[in-house]
Amino acid sequence: MSSDLQSFLAFLEAQKAKQAPRFPSVKFDKVLSFMGTTSLGGTYNAVSVNRVLGIEPGPTGRELRLRLAGPLARTPARGECITVHLTRVEQYQGFQVKTRALSVNSVAADLLEEDRDGLVVKGASIFTVHHSPYTLKFFENVPFEELVQIVGSVRYALVGVGETANISPRFIFHHEVRDGRLTLFHGDGLALKTYMNLKSNRLETRAVIDLDTYRGHALRGTVEEFAPHQHPEAYDKICRGYTAGGWGKPSRVFRSVIDDVAPLEPAG
Repeated sequence: MSSDLQSFLAFLEAQKAKQAPRFPSVKFDKVLSFMGTTSLGGTYNAVSVNRVLGIEPGPTGRELRLRLAGPLARTPARGECITVHLTRVEQYQGFQVKTRALSVNSVAADLLEEDRDGLVVKGASIFTVHHSPYTLKFFENVPFEELVQIVGSVRYALVGVGETANISPRFIFHHEVRDGRLTLFHGDGLALKTYMNLKSNRLETRAVIDLDTYRGHALRGTVEEFAPHQHPEAYDKICRGYTAGGWGKPSRVFRSVIDDVAPLEPAG
């Protein structure tokens, strides 16, 4: 077992206890993680943690300007966008702010600019990342005042770069290590943006962070849907975790076979 994997496993166990008071209604061992996916086969979401310097309205009601301390994991290439994930963990509410994709008719400055304080991400649309009335509509329209009220005090954001880049929260309810390979297990409820990406590209970058310091690990792996009989212990824990949270049964269950573990440190 590599030293990076050993370090992560110790971190994961510590986070189970540390995160428990944040989710008192879900009385089951779990760790909140964040799935970074893209829609382009063979690519990973390039994930970074960046300090939030400010949130401002954009030119239209659907646009937003996010000021962040840099750098990002990398700059977007043609066909890619930037997504900024903001979660207020205490309320389990949050949003993703996504730029337009970089196209033949646009330049990098249409998505991202540098100023004297840091980076300005030019969000073109806002999406909820937890259940809310807005998730019932394909084109969500989240009022700026509501967004600021919920996540205006969030200190750090998870930022992803990739084709149709998406970052979504998932509880890890079970993990296994076999022959030196780590596998994480989670469930899913609705076939939303993460599932749409996984249909065309099963590679993911999973961020597991300390919710106080935002330091943690970025894990790259391959996500696979599994049948309950293939991993009965994992399936049982996922179902019990969902029951504890009052979410019924998961519609699908997944395993993520991890290939690489790296430290993840906040910028700024």
